[in-house]
Amino acid sequence: MQVRFKHLATALTLSWAAMAGGVSAADLALIVSNGDYDNLSEQRKISRKHGDLVEAFKDQGFEVIEGADLTRLEMLALAKRADGISEAVDNLVIVLSGNMVNDGQQTWVLPVDTTGDSLLEAAFGAPTLDTFLAMAAAKPGHASVFIGISDVDPNRNSGLISGVADARIPQGVLLVSGPADDIEELLTNDLLGSNRPMSALLANPSRIDVAGYVSPDNGLSDPSSEPATATPGNWVDFVAEQTLWAVADKSNNPDDLEEYLRRFPTGIFAQAARARLDAIEPAAVAPTPEEIEAALRLSRDARRGIQTNLTLLGYDTRGVDGILGRGSRAAIAAWQDNQRFTATGYLTSPQIARLSEQGDTERAIQEAADRRFWNATGDSGRKGDLEIYLQRYPAGIFADEARELLAVYEAEERTRLDNDAWSAAVAGSSANSYRAYLAEFPQGVYASVAKQRIAALDPDGAIDVNAAKAAEDRLNLNVATRLLIENRLKSAGFNPGTLDGRFDDRTRKAIKRYQQHRDLKQTGYIDAATVRALLLG
Repeated sequence: MQVRFKHLATALTLSWAAMAGGVSAADLALIVSNGDYDNLSEQRKISRKHGDLVEAFKDQGFEVIEGADLTRLEMLALAKRADGISEAVDNLVIVLSGNMVNDGQQTWVLPVDTTGDSLLEAAFGAPTLDTFLAMAAAKPGHASVFIGISDVDPNRNSGLISGVADARIPQGVLLVSGPADDIEELLTNDLLGSNRPMSALLANPSRIDVAGYVSPDNGLSDPSSEPATATPGNWVDFVAEQTLWAVADKSNNPDDLEEYLRRFPTGIFAQAARARLDAIEPAAVAPTPEEIEAALRLSRDARRGIQTNLTLLGYDTRGVDGILGRGSRAAIAAWQDNQRFTATGYLTSPQIARLSEQGDTERAIQEAADRRFWNATGDSGRKGDLEIYLQRYPAGIFADEARELLAVYEAEERTRLDNDAWSAAVAGSSANSYRAYLAEFPQGVYASVAKQRIAALDPDGAIDVNAAKAAEDRLNLNVATRLLIENRLKSAGFNPGTLDGRFDDRTRKAIKRYQQHRDLKQTGYIDAATVRALLLG
């Protein structure tokens, strides 16, 4: 990589002459064009145009210190040479073209040996724009900085973005930035040697950003072409004009443009301001996002469809009820943000169409997965497989079929248990064994037969087992109370069997004999009267 210092001898002569105290003033241009980056070879057009830019400045009478495709150390050397002689010149122009990155506050001018893949690499491997603005600050009213930005974006993970961040421009310095091609064309075709006012050239709408102080005498264009009002006889007024125009230029608002003309009717940018006002048509008031959606007149079913599609795509609408409340608006905004729409929370017709298309796609994917899972599980018809399918897809395509098949299994299981309980009652062949059957299966297959046998075996003690059991359950007897009842039964001479707090068939018989002995209702179940008799004597 070769650095070109063609005018170094001239520059040093200027510097020595300045130190000697007698030298005629000249204009100086520092030009750096970095295009041949190791990983960005497509930017070499910046380097190819470097020579044309240098020649254009020479033709305008500038002394030029220049270099193309410079490393960090080469840029430092070039900048030091320019800074060393800047005091001896009338005007200083700095032109920097190449990859520019910023973190929102600081801007770095990347040398060709710095990729800018991280903030640290930029911070420690590249000079900042502030460095060059500080050089220009030494020539207030006679210094311009032009930044030509390449169209290559930095690594997304670097935390950096391409371009120039808002900078603090020193007093009396002009800062012009934009795409590298546009900056090169602005300088070579428009500014250098132009007989048009520089202020008019910079005021025209374009992709160029202009900020700071536009001097009528900067060595770029013919000073005689600038209007007399451009002469900065009153520095404060001139800076105020620059500031007011910067606001109007950025906003392009009629109020701001008219305020500029009121303050500076014959100012540098007066002609451009009037042209802007003539071109501005009354702005139509755009409908709000809410009004745009309201104009669609969405039906309740259409709103349900929107909620269903959002839910399918993983956005929680807090219900599918056809009412687009807070939950639905938040879900819509999240979806819009994910789709890189403005996250308003209100939908447009094209957005509804896209949402519907995505919902249909996701629905097809989920239905295919549902069918595959059914084929692997519930399609077998086995009880366990049906339960596995319903755990995965409780509202699936085959959920109703799975529940119907499980209902058959449950009915069969209920019948089996009923038969087993009846077999146990028959084996006991006692009124109490049949009562136990009725307690478990009050509507069982054999319920009527059980009641008939109880009446036959114990005609005088026929009881409503269900009512007696329910009365005991309402007492909510804990284990300690049950143990106490068993102990009292045993003490009264009615053997309840093992004292374990469990009321088995032997315990029931003891309770019934005790109730008979105390002239209580003979149910074999504990009720309030039996508790009082046992515990209070």
